[in-house]
Amino acid sequence: MRCRFALALLAVVFCARGAVAQTVWPGEDWETASPASQQMDVAGLEKAKAWLESHNSKSGIVIRHGRIVAEWYFGDANQQSKFAAYSTSKSLSSMATGLAIADGKLALDHTVGKYIPDASPDSKRTVTVKQLLSMSSGVHNNSGIGQREDLFSYALKAAPMDHEPGAKWDYNNTGLALLSPVFQKATGQQIDEFLIGRVFRPIGIRADDLMWERREGYALPYSGCHTTARSLGRIGLMVLHQGKWIDKQIVPAEWLKESIVPSQELNKSYGYLWWNNTTNKWPHVPKDAYAALGKWDNNIFVVPSLDLIVIRQSDIAPPAKDYKIADYYQLVCNAVKQP
Repeated sequence: MRCRFALALLAVVFCARGAVAQTVWPGEDWETASPASQQMDVAGLEKAKAWLESHNSKSGIVIRHGRIVAEWYFGDANQQSKFAAYSTSKSLSSMATGLAIADGKLALDHTVGKYIPDASPDSKRTVTVKQLLSMSSGVHNNSGIGQREDLFSYALKAAPMDHEPGAKWDYNNTGLALLSPVFQKATGQQIDEFLIGRVFRPIGIRADDLMWERREGYALPYSGCHTTARSLGRIGLMVLHQGKWIDKQIVPAEWLKESIVPSQELNKSYGYLWWNNTTNKWPHVPKDAYAALGKWDNNIFVVPSLDLIVIRQSDIAPPAKDYKIADYYQLVCNAVKQP
């Protein structure tokens, strides 16, 4: 009920500002526009660019009403450069899961044991898809799992259970690794193959703009995607429009709504592999903002009430001091001219 009310409120905001009516959709290429034509302040965006440049960034894109109003690349990066999305990949895996649920192949209450009956220890078999997506699986968080060639074998058979499923929120790649074999058993496809056919290709992401890491034959569900800044922008635009691309529903709207709101009471900033602003995670930006967040802030940041998408990429660790990605988001949001 709370979710429906929030979405109705957003619809009122959209209509009041005329944002949805002004949106255009990229074809093979994006439409670019001057910031002023999309009610954005040039000086404000220059401050955002300066922030990016001084914080080890490789790219930044600002999209308003479906048009690119600012696009920056640093160092040797350009429009064709692919960077690891890191944990932004999680939000893509969430979309794949939602589509598989809509297809009747998966359900939130399905357990790991339904698909992997020899998962060990026994309590791991009781972990549900919902708990995997909400980071409450209880699986031991092995910080070195990304360096393991046997990471899926380890996650399925060797990783211990630290907590009862659902008892504790823990941002945990070891637990989420279980999603990939569960997804493959349920659908007969790897997550990346599924996304290419159902999401990426339909929204205009080309094969050479994307690659996805695998290990032991499984797609990494938590950190596998490498892609361009403009591809991330297409994903952001589709999600901003509740899973729609032009006149085609790509991802179920209801799934995206559910993915973005709090998925549990343990960490209300977290949905189903998406982050939200419920607990003021990003101060001084609209409360309806949400994001796909990756290591070193390879992020898709979406603000429905401003009809705004903000992309940032880097393959370099951020500065150790005074680093707050929220500052970048605030600068871009402040550049939007209020009516």
